[in-house]
Amino acid sequence: MSALTTRQFAAQQGDKLLRSLSTQIARTIRSLEERAQVTSPGPAERAVSPIFGAGSGGSRARGVNEVHDLRVAIRRFMRVLVVLKPCFPRGESRRIRRSLKRIMVHAGSVRDHDVSMGVLGKMAIPHPGPTEAGGTGPKGSGPATIAQQLRDRREGEAGILLACLQRWVERNLPSAWRKALKAGAENENGGSGTDDARFCNTRAETMATRILPEMAEEHFRCGADAAQENASVKEIHSFRIAARNLRYTLDLFAPMYGTALAGLLDQLKDVQSLLGDLNDCATVRRILHRLKTSKQKGGKEVLTALRKRQRRKNEQFRAHYAAEFANAATLRLWKTSLRDVGGRARTRKRPPARRTSAA
Repeated sequence: MSALTTRQFAAQQGDKLLRSLSTQIARTIRSLEERAQVTSPGPAERAVSPIFGAGSGGSRARGVNEVHDLRVAIRRFMRVLVVLKPCFPRGESRRIRRSLKRIMVHAGSVRDHDVSMGVLGKMAIPHPGPTEAGGTGPKGSGPATIAQQLRDRREGEAGILLACLQRWVERNLPSAWRKALKAGAENENGGSGTDDARFCNTRAETMATRILPEMAEEHFRCGADAAQENASVKEIHSFRIAARNLRYTLDLFAPMYGTALAGLLDQLKDVQSLLGDLNDCATVRRILHRLKTSKQKGGKEVLTALRKRQRRKNEQFRAHYAAEFANAATLRLWKTSLRDVGGRARTRKRPPARRTSAA
């Protein structure tokens, strides 16, 4: 690994991530096709399934994890195209990213509905009244109506995603992309100018020490803004994007560091989890707004419960960030660790959390 140029490293990682993406697309197609064969849950499944949720682990749950994993695979592959951009043919790289963004739009819509049903399924949504025989909730209740709307919309979006992925396979895009990226990687001139050639011919380890510390600084800068009590939705979203980009870029260069970054990655995963919970609440509220939930029976109670949940998640995030990230020593440790590619034999411990008073 140490002897690789950035161009060689880009070709190696690009091919590996593209193969991983192709495998995940095949899995997602299979799961969506299997789920599409189940047009509606039967009486037995309705009797045991919660009002919200994609099912209780049976046929209706197919495709939930696969769609999530598809989005992750796409982001990982797109990350190598963006971070190591000069190493790939620009026109082809741009077309690939544009094609994948279209898939991400459809996969994102399916995922948003899965998230909505998952979040609402964890909440104690009040639905007083007698239960409809053989159903999952009170006849005409807001929660039951909302759940059905979410399921119907989810299946419609899943059908669009499935058709999009099937076209991707029919056109044999993975093979075409692999050939195009390989041709660009084998171009010894690398890129379209002197700067690009210098970038491509730099040792990959050296490039990692230039890219990652800068991304860590952006991560901490955006995090400080997002953790403010009066932080805007835009600031929190910007930090979530910065954390995600840093995580996938760390994963990209991880082979160079061995186990040296394990503690830092754990720290990053923790804050990503909290940001994900916070974003999930915002996603559910956005979708329910489109469904005009506030005008439905019981809809106001659902929205009120969501607002309270989002407020709690925001408080948890701010407290966690203050304890784990909000000090200059933590940033110094991150930057030192990311510049120390040769220290891969030493495992970086998780930075100590800031002590807070018992009060």
